[in-house]
Amino acid sequence: MTKIVLISVVVGGILGYLFMPDSWMGATEYVVIGGLSALLFFVGVDIGREGTAWQNLKKAGARILAFPLAVIVGTLAGAAVGSLFFSVTMPEAMAVGSGFGWYTLAPLLLDPYSAEISAMSFMYNVFREMFGIILIPVVAKRIGYIECVSLPGAAAMDVCLPIVEKSAGADMVVYSFVTGTVLSASVPILVPLFIGM
Repeated sequence: MTKIVLISVVVGGILGYLFMPDSWMGATEYVVIGGLSALLFFVGVDIGREGTAWQNLKKAGARILAFPLAVIVGTLAGAAVGSLFFSVTMPEAMAVGSGFGWYTLAPLLLDPYSAEISAMSFMYNVFREMFGIILIPVVAKRIGYIECVSLPGAAAMDVCLPIVEKSAGADMVVYSFVTGTVLSASVPILVPLFIGM
């Protein structure tokens, strides 16, 4: 499935560059939203057919929030350490890390502060989602199912949800969705918090 996703992105990029007229650019947003909505609808249908999503959620209880919180702490710790190797301050690095893969929102929040930090945020968040798409099957197979959910960050609840389901099974879908939701909700809180330090 990962190969199909990557091939689709590459072929779409080439076709968009070579053949997409500028007048169609506004329409692509609606096509993407429609396609993503259809994808998530069918993931939901598949989850409903399995019939274990609510049981898994009830079984995990409030403990299910421990995993996204661990992802937040790990990401911020990694960003803090990364600031020692790059020409950014620790709060700037942590603001970039606080994007958690949401490459459309985090750079916009950082743009008034610095165009350079905003561009860094965009690249970091795109790479986080892209590497999530590539590595979810590998991590699920070689390390563990729950660990693969942390890779794409916020995209664990949407774009990467079908990949998690295919690689780790339907039981992990609830963890993936909750993790992505918590991380997404954290972006508009943590990015301004760190950049304001």
